[in-house]
Amino acid sequence: MKILLIHYRTNPPWSVEELIKACNFLGYRYEYLKIGELDSIISNNEIIVKHHANKISGEGAVVRGLGLKLGIDLFMKRIGVLEALEQSMPVINSPKSITYTRDKWRSLLRLARHGIPVPPTMITENPFSAKRFLEEHRKAVFKPLMGSLGLGSTLINDPDIAFHVTRSLINVNIPSYYQSYLEKPGYDIRVFIVGDRVIGAMKRKSVHWKTNIAQGAIGENLNIQDYPELEELSIKSTKILGLDYAGVDIVYDKNTEKYYVIEVNAFPQWKGLKQATGVDPAIHIIKHLMDKIKR
Repeated sequence: MKILLIHYRTNPPWSVEELIKACNFLGYRYEYLKIGELDSIISNNEIIVKHHANKISGEGAVVRGLGLKLGIDLFMKRIGVLEALEQSMPVINSPKSITYTRDKWRSLLRLARHGIPVPPTMITENPFSAKRFLEEHRKAVFKPLMGSLGLGSTLINDPDIAFHVTRSLINVNIPSYYQSYLEKPGYDIRVFIVGDRVIGAMKRKSVHWKTNIAQGAIGENLNIQDYPELEELSIKSTKILGLDYAGVDIVYDKNTEKYYVIEVNAFPQWKGLKQATGVDPAIHIIKHLMDKIKR
């Protein structure tokens, strides 16, 4: 039994190394593949995926990243290769679910349509719309539409700054994504889902408004059984987006006294979660993939 581990870097990053350890522990063979080196071919109605000149073989695949700076053409090429691969084996997360979650707006839109509480959010090309949004909400977080790890997220409390940000970005054909700022109690919550259950959760504490582990926050174990509302929100959000594994980010807003899902990540990192909870997500992900293969 061989599992394909797919990422965009030349050498496996930490999360893929963890998946390799899990494969070795569970007794499965693996192959690491750089997605940029994969080709797909249609010949005589047969769909083939190759790594250089070699046809890929395996029973299932785990995707850990497509790349950070992708134009639309390259993004769709890599999604297309994964869709071709999916014709012959289970791929997690699926290319369809990745297309939703890679785009913050489309994923949040889908969640809102299914009744998941999300913060007031706007996507726009109009600097006057950005200015009005800040005037209404007083404080907002500007986020890259396809960013991760909190990189590039900026807190804005001046309508004129929002106007200038959006006007500058549209000159280079980039839209603006604004989310109303929620007053956190010094932390947010990351819930890690594999399959249809929570395998671990943590509070991400920080004195800064950003609570990403990659931005210096500290993880603290959270017993999800004490928070049934969060467990239900996380599982439901993951199912709505069609994800096999995910990191669900939830914020408690002190002003409204409610929980909101702010993001669902199809390529969640888990070093902080593993340290805070002792849970090994890599083992759960590989076991879940094997369950899909055996069905």
